[in-house]
Amino acid sequence: MKRLLFALSLLSVVMLSSPMLHAGCLNLKIGLFYPSMNSDLWEDNMNNLALNKQDMQAAYYGIEYEYFINQNVSFTLEGGYYEKEHYTFYRDYEYEDGSNINQNISLEMASLEANFKIYPIGYRQRFYPYLGAGGGIYYWKYKQWGDFIDFTNDTVSENEYAESSVYSPGFNVKGGMVMRFSRGLGVFVEGRYQYVKGNLSSAFEGFEKFDLSGFALSVGMSLFL
Repeated sequence: MKRLLFALSLLSVVMLSSPMLHAGCLNLKIGLFYPSMNSDLWEDNMNNLALNKQDMQAAYYGIEYEYFINQNVSFTLEGGYYEKEHYTFYRDYEYEDGSNINQNISLEMASLEANFKIYPIGYRQRFYPYLGAGGGIYYWKYKQWGDFIDFTNDTVSENEYAESSVYSPGFNVKGGMVMRFSRGLGVFVEGRYQYVKGNLSSAFEGFEKFDLSGFALSVGMSLFL
């Protein structure tokens, strides 16, 4: 969370000191991130643990500075954040006394994206749609901790911990609709898909690239500058 606050503070300083502010707006977003979870470590966990895709859904927060190149095209910088912790256990295995074999999962992701948006009918209407696409860098930290079953010899290792903390490149596409109330204020809804895959640490040796892709549905406020 500290990294997010630092990144967003830095982004805000850059935006507020920009000589281009007269031709831009600040978009504040809050929504729900739906992770795709399409890689073998996710699949292994969903097969063995009380875990499904809905368990990893959580809030997405974003702040975006947008510079209007002309009436139909803009360039944006967006900082975003997502975090989810899920406490779970093995589905089909338990200790001899009948208690659960607990294991827990956490994923944190902070992003910085550069995008272009297209406004087919321009951005100076009362209602107007947009499409966008771009790329970025994604800091993510994935953790598993608790009791791990070794299925090769059916033993349990208690109080184990494994973590990957990595920066990975990715890209995104988005689309939305804006309703502008006045010269300086608007609201919007947006759908956004990100495609990101990153290398896991040696603690997860043998697994393919980790899937951090997913869809976010957000609502927000636009402050035109």
